[in-house]
Amino acid sequence: MERVFVYGTLKRGERNHALVAGRVQRVVPGYAEGFALYHLPAGGERPYAYPAMVRGEGRVYGEVLFLPGEALPLLDALEEEGEEYRRERILVHTEEGPMEAWAYLYLRDLREALPLPEGVWPP
Repeated sequence: MERVFVYGTLKRGERNHALVAGRVQRVVPGYAEGFALYHLPAGGERPYAYPAMVRGEGRVYGEVLFLPGEALPLLDALEEEGEEYRRERILVHTEEGPMEAWAYLYLRDLREALPLPEGVWPP
């Protein structure tokens, strides 16, 4: 079982959650320290708005999804792993205690991005 920290369109109720909804075994709310969150507006190459998490000052709130390992290639494809995002293991603080989880960190330029200092997406 893999743990994946999601903070945007893969959260429950958001547009891309359906990609993994049938595979989710469990969901635990949590946050990651030492990261900054940005809003990437729709336009240009982005057909819809979505967030970007990068290392930095702050805290990002989201959910840890417990998924079977075969879900990772689906997420890698969605996130354009290695091009737009990089999947890395991070520490997530949850009500069950700290746990390691995969997270997708943004790799591209943040010039058009809007900072979200409260660490929550959607803004």
